[in-house]
Amino acid sequence: MQRPVSRRHLVWTGAAVVALAAAAPLLTANPYAARLAQLLFLNVVLASAWNLVGGFAGQISFGNASLFGVGAYATSLLWLAGIPPVLTMPAAALAAALYGAAWGWPCLRLRGPYFAIATIGVAEATRIVANHIEAAGGASGLTLPLEQDIGTVGLYALGAVLAVVAVLTCDLVRRSRLGLGLVALREDARAAAASGVNVAREQVKAFALAAALTGLGGAYYAQFTLYVVPEKVFGFDLSISLVLMVLVGGIGTVSGPVLGAVIYLILEQFVLASLADIHLAAFGALLIFIVLMEPRGLAPRLVQAISLIRRRFRRPEAGGPA
Repeated sequence: MQRPVSRRHLVWTGAAVVALAAAAPLLTANPYAARLAQLLFLNVVLASAWNLVGGFAGQISFGNASLFGVGAYATSLLWLAGIPPVLTMPAAALAAALYGAAWGWPCLRLRGPYFAIATIGVAEATRIVANHIEAAGGASGLTLPLEQDIGTVGLYALGAVLAVVAVLTCDLVRRSRLGLGLVALREDARAAAASGVNVAREQVKAFALAAALTGLGGAYYAQFTLYVVPEKVFGFDLSISLVLMVLVGGIGTVSGPVLGAVIYLILEQFVLASLADIHLAAFGALLIFIVLMEPRGLAPRLVQAISLIRRRFRRPEAGGPA
């Protein structure tokens, strides 16, 4: 049974949409600010998608880059075939969902570190195969036509829509029967199975949905970079960054991936960029630091701080003490 959408959720969603629309003129006027906005929207989509399985079901995946790359290549190939890029996005989502379900079905029967290792193998195998597919450009990748670019404003609007859809999807899943089943699997898979949860089916459904959102992220990436190459879209550092974003923000929460996406973008652009030669080591060190210092992520702490501030400034009830 799915719980109804609360008034608080509607208010926050409406406020987010208004804020994104109000910021559009400022961000799209500056090329660098526009690119940061595009990257932020992309991070929110990918982190929210990863959270569906990694956060709710507790299955830590290091293979989401394979799904991202499938979405990017699906849009790129269809775009080069003459289909407008925005219209290729449903096909990119479907291709990623089918690919995710294909390798997720056997891999999701594993738990813990065994699943994580299996996803690393799938991602690396996908990258190696993509490097040898000449029809998709091989190791040189694909360059997309600039004349069909939908423009800065169009990319901003598309990214904002995708980010809002990803967050709402994450919230709807969390409050649905599927979300309850995934949380039960995370806490105790054997007890969940004994209580009637179809472990394999629920995990594959969540993984296919996460793969579809990740494929949409790949399609969006192809549209604002206009260049896809296997080493980039199937890169292991992308999978690591998704884990880092969600852990920093708050794993298993709806707001955590959004907060983590913001923090990661700031770190990536202004801190990790100066460590280009050792960026993977920097990612790993930051991941270990977060796990040791704040394993629940920063979102729960932020919620507690906001609640404390609201209590401090709340007006006393009528008839109560002044």
